[in-house]
Amino acid sequence: MKKGLGTLLCLLAVCLSSKISSAFRTTTNPNTRLSTSSSGSSWKGRRIGGNSHRLYAEHPQDEVSRRDILCTTLAAGGIILLSPLAASAADDDEESFASIAARANKISKEISSSQPNAVSGQKKSDKTAYDFSLPTEGRDVTFADLIRQEVRDDDNSVKVKAVVVVNIKQDDPVARKTIPELISLATKYGRNRDGALAVVACPTDQGYYEPDTSALIRLKLASEYGYGINPATIVTDKVNLLGTGAVPFWRWIQATCRTPAGLGRIEGNFEKFLIDGRTGLPVRRYPRKYSPLNMADDIEALINDKQLPPAKANWMEEWRSAAAEAERDTYRFEKGLNVFDQ
Repeated sequence: MKKGLGTLLCLLAVCLSSKISSAFRTTTNPNTRLSTSSSGSSWKGRRIGGNSHRLYAEHPQDEVSRRDILCTTLAAGGIILLSPLAASAADDDEESFASIAARANKISKEISSSQPNAVSGQKKSDKTAYDFSLPTEGRDVTFADLIRQEVRDDDNSVKVKAVVVVNIKQDDPVARKTIPELISLATKYGRNRDGALAVVACPTDQGYYEPDTSALIRLKLASEYGYGINPATIVTDKVNLLGTGAVPFWRWIQATCRTPAGLGRIEGNFEKFLIDGRTGLPVRRYPRKYSPLNMADDIEALINDKQLPPAKANWMEEWRSAAAEAERDTYRFEKGLNVFDQ
């Protein structure tokens, strides 16, 4: 900014200097015929010199106005005087911009330092997933038994280090893409990594009515997708996720791991929760259409006992899309429409 202002002032000074030089060249132009006289003529000239004689131009257009010369000179002097002030103003502008940039950088660092908690939406809880049970094949099964959790005696480590919990609707169009990807994750990290990952799918009548029974859903998932053949893929009985009839596990996990907007309740099918198998606490929540394959880095971090990496770039965008779909999508969860208190 300072360099540009200096350039502008230089150009103005050059223009004014040229004008002054032109003016003086006019007064001393040898081609202009001047006459000295002590008497008047048909066209009266103005005094230029300080002597007793007067200089007259024979043509009015050749006269140089003393007022023009004085104004031009004063303007040039004003530019010279104002140049330091303009430079000082430019310096102030640069300092102001630098101050704003420094503050923005500081705020960005503060947000980045608090990003892990903000991204996951995790809330403190006195309970863990191992304090709950889920109905499976007609009986309540503890969470530890459901995922076949084991504690090794030699180093007191656990077998299942990561758990994905998801609410499903097997006739939802999203199921055609999401369920095969969940099976792929279970195959990669569950079977091939000594059962380090478990995927728990919970069907429900809420959201969009599920006409099939729990047993029929289990059979359809096995026949259409092969879900359930791998021991790392588990299907519970149909459960209520919302309202007064919600099972305690789902009420707890929604309150403990919220959306980036701070919302606890489920808004659509196939919302996914990632639970740390060591602590039994949820660490991140994923929206309805977020690809399970994009969860691979988070799962690997838990399996390798490392810090959870930042969420991928499309994570927030998918949450925004999910919030918009929650207002108009056929498979949305809406109280009075497909969610009822009991």
